[in-house]
Amino acid sequence: MEKDGQGANARGDKRTISRDTICGMGPSSGVQITRIGVPRTARSGDTVRLSCSFRLNGDDLYSLTWWKDDHMFFNYVPSNSQPKSIYPAPGILVHVGVSTLHEVVLTVDHRASGILRCELLATTFEQDTMEAAMTVIEVPTRGPSVSGQRGDYQVGDLLLLNCSSPPSYPSTTLTWDINGRQTGPRETVVTYPGESDGSGRVSAWSGLHMWLHAHHFTHGALVVRCTATILHVYRVSTELVITDGRSLHTSPREGASTGGKSPPQITNIR
Repeated sequence: MEKDGQGANARGDKRTISRDTICGMGPSSGVQITRIGVPRTARSGDTVRLSCSFRLNGDDLYSLTWWKDDHMFFNYVPSNSQPKSIYPAPGILVHVGVSTLHEVVLTVDHRASGILRCELLATTFEQDTMEAAMTVIEVPTRGPSVSGQRGDYQVGDLLLLNCSSPPSYPSTTLTWDINGRQTGPRETVVTYPGESDGSGRVSAWSGLHMWLHAHHFTHGALVVRCTATILHVYRVSTELVITDGRSLHTSPREGASTGGKSPPQITNIR
């Protein structure tokens, strides 16, 4: 069974940045942004809310603008008969009907990852800005796959396995476990360059090279696990059970697979 695990939900992971936490940024008089609220992380397809609080300090507001990197996507000019304007930006869909001067509501995909900036402009042309980073995660379409196993192994053989994970944003981090412990200096782990799908998502590839010794085969079986993770949001593993060809033990653990006999089992790891 394939299932993604979440250490903490990306939805609602909102961080507030206030003027008190930033030194030497913006004016001490005139218009002043006091804090912004931007999620640290979201998942592709999420609806997120951006907030921008400010003080005018006697000035009149001309406009409030939201930017993603160099792309303006929301502009509010209170003196206009239609104060709200939206502009195309990759990965961002503005819900203009429910967005206001103080809060903008978006649906996002992975292309919305980057620096989000609130910009305040007074009629006196006094200006202030504040920004924060957001990462929008797009998880792989399936769990990691392990390949390279053959039908029979014995002590003294060289085990060569590859683990791959489909394109995601950001790309998954792949790690290996041997009988429940992380790989060490006796095993060689090779990280190969991933391939882009042309939309900013990148696949991940990793290789495991190890010589097999008697201590690897607990009760005649070696358990190899490849785990794919993305930050605190996504964690999925594939387990492979390899039996010692010289052993009479032929009953692998239920839910796992023997090398070369059947596809690896994908399990939820929390």
